Amino acid sequence: MMGLTGAEEWIAWGGIVVPLMALAYSAVTYSLAKRQEVHHQQYQRFFQIMDHLGQQGGSIASKMAAAYELRKYPEYSEVIINICEKADIRGAASDMLREEMLATAEHLKARR
Repeated sequence: MMGLTGAEEWIAWGGIVVPLMALAYSAVTYSLAKRQEVHHQQYQRFFQIMDHLGQQGGSIASKMAAAYELRKYPEYSEVIINICEKADIRGAASDMLREEMLATAEHLKARR
C-alpha cells in the first residue's frame, strides 16, 4: 500500500480538519448566544422581583419570598443591599418584611 504525499495528504487532512473547525465554531457561537439569552432571562426575573417588592399592595408573605429570592442575584448585590437597608416599609406586618430584607442584605454582604 502506498502512503499519501504532498497535496493528497493536505487534501485528506483538510477534509477532516475543516469540518471539525466549522463544528467547533458553531458550538462556541451557540454557547455564547445561549449564555447571553440566559443572562437576559435572569435580568428579567430580577427586574420582576424588584418590581413586585416595589408595588403597593400584595401580601407580606409574597414580598418576603421576593426579598429572599434576591439572594440568588449576587451580581446585583450593591443595589439590592442599598434598597434592602434603606427601604421605607409601612403597613401590617412590615416588621417581618423589614427583617427579611435586612437578612437578605446581610447575606449578600457576607458573600462579597
